[in-house]
Amino acid sequence: MSKTKEILDNRTYVEIHMMQTIDGKATGNFWRKPDVWQGIKDYGKLIPNLNNQGFALGRVSMEANSDEKPDLSKYKNKGKLEYKDYIVPLEKGAKYYLASYDSKGTLGFKNNVINVNEWLNDGSELLCQIIEVVTDKVSNEYLHYCRERGISYIICGKEKIDIKLSLEKLKKLFKIDKMLLQGGPILDGAFIKEDLIDGISIIISPCTSAGGDTLFNPSKYTEFKLIEFRELSNSNIWLRYVKK
Repeated sequence: MSKTKEILDNRTYVEIHMMQTIDGKATGNFWRKPDVWQGIKDYGKLIPNLNNQGFALGRVSMEANSDEKPDLSKYKNKGKLEYKDYIVPLEKGAKYYLASYDSKGTLGFKNNVINVNEWLNDGSELLCQIIEVVTDKVSNEYLHYCRERGISYIICGKEKIDIKLSLEKLKKLFKIDKMLLQGGPILDGAFIKEDLIDGISIIISPCTSAGGDTLFNPSKYTEFKLIEFRELSNSNIWLRYVKK
């Protein structure tokens, strides 16, 4: 593993960890093909080597990991909460934090921990404690909903999430030095637009895709330097970059 400076003084270091096709698609029908499954296994095996304390996903990606719907009706007559950050320290059993970028607060959870064991693909548990990243548009009812479940939340922006502020808070309040960004193209695009992608860990799957989106939507010109290259099983290639 190449040595890189992955600790920043003022915010969390962000490295994308994703798979894409030869023709640059990060979403699409290729994920369901048997020939790609070995690459997905390799993807999971690499996670423990990337030295992160957290993950970041957007609302759409989070919905794919949880079909729970929040029932806010019981909180309708609850007292008004002050709109300030609510911090729950990492609890026993959870190894990572999972920052859920959910500006208005629409996601549902049974409790404050989610098991994303499908990322590892080896049957083991990957327990992550949730942090909801929201804006002033979040409802008072949703804040009560999170508190009842022991879910942390941080207020980052008025109508649109201030990503830089979120990374500053994740560093200061939760001591997350490094986070793996595993969101979809829209969230990834929002990070790259703000120059907040510090590294890219990407597996190139040996196929093309009928449809799907590229890694960043939208994107911008940013220069990166290759620091690691590895051939994996079944013709999958792992490339690792840091921003110049």
